[in-house]
Amino acid sequence: MGISDIQPLIWEMLVRSISNNRIANAYLFQGPQGCGKEWAAIEFARSLNCLQKEKSSCYSCESCVKFSTLQHPDLSITVPLPSIKNHSKESNVIDSLTKDDYELLINSINKKSKDPFFKIKIPKSQRILINSIRDIKKKIYLKSDSNYIKVFIIFDAHLLSIGGGESANALLKILEEPPNNSIFILSTDYGHKLLPTIISRCQSLNFSKIQLENAEKLLINMGVKKSSAYEIASFSDGNMHFANRLIGYSVDSLIGKSEKFVYQITKLSNNNWKSFIDDFSMLAYRKPDDFYLNFYLIQIWFYYAYRIRNGVSLDSSAMGVFEKKIKEFNSCYPNANFSEINIEIEKVIISLSQNLNINLMLVNFLISIQTLLKGKELREVV
Repeated sequence: MGISDIQPLIWEMLVRSISNNRIANAYLFQGPQGCGKEWAAIEFARSLNCLQKEKSSCYSCESCVKFSTLQHPDLSITVPLPSIKNHSKESNVIDSLTKDDYELLINSINKKSKDPFFKIKIPKSQRILINSIRDIKKKIYLKSDSNYIKVFIIFDAHLLSIGGGESANALLKILEEPPNNSIFILSTDYGHKLLPTIISRCQSLNFSKIQLENAEKLLINMGVKKSSAYEIASFSDGNMHFANRLIGYSVDSLIGKSEKFVYQITKLSNNNWKSFIDDFSMLAYRKPDDFYLNFYLIQIWFYYAYRIRNGVSLDSSAMGVFEKKIKEFNSCYPNANFSEINIEIEKVIISLSQNLNINLMLVNFLISIQTLLKGKELREVV
């Protein structure tokens, strides 16, 4: 399967822009997590530079082959990186990374080239560094002997705005007047967190979540047995980043983990809350991937609780067990404010990447959940 299969409308729009020679200077790819935005950015960059000048990539010319390893000289991928001490403006930010971070970044890019849904995450990376934007400035103005289009892709672009937003402001100056034969593609799950001045200079494309049948096919292509692929696709609601994490788990075990998590945060007792805070504080620092997995599981629980309360049934037999448990949960909390609960879960997920006080975030999260389960607004809390 290709990106044209999972995001056909957006891909057709991008291909038409190449055919009509109406390519924007900057694009904002935004939409739910795991919907293929980053994949689309890479494939669009490949198509722009395909030597065969087909409607889409030929995958066989010299340029396309270089894109297959993400090593094309006119492709630049920028990701959040850890803060760098004693960085010289003359040196590239990549060269200033520690040996471990450098190797992890290189290995992550290699994995990304093979798995478009692999998420590049370097520990303690809280923002897009201004030094990374300075590196883009250096590269974008370098003369090139080729006729390639320089493509600058920024993953997790909302992290440009962290802190004082100096990275976003530095990028804004380039977006206003980019050199010829260069384009930017900003990809983010949280487009609303970008500065309005950044958004206004980009052509925004809103991606939809992947349909379950396509998520199932993608999982089967990754080697997941057909008997498990649909269950994982259903449980993850088509979020391929999340689905990747669920490979190897049975749906029964995922339901059990979700149920345990729900019990911890809904049953008001000192032991439950202390255990929850202790467990997840430790996970945050020692096993952040497990931390994220658990919060994604609880996010899925409340998402399906909202759907079931609104009369939507879950389709598969294994998910029927999940549906029964959630109906029981909904009967206990008929007025729960699921939209606000989801926002509170997002705050905790994001807080880990922003290096905030995780203990304090978890305490606030537990207090907020108790209020929202009763259907009250957080502002009503005195």
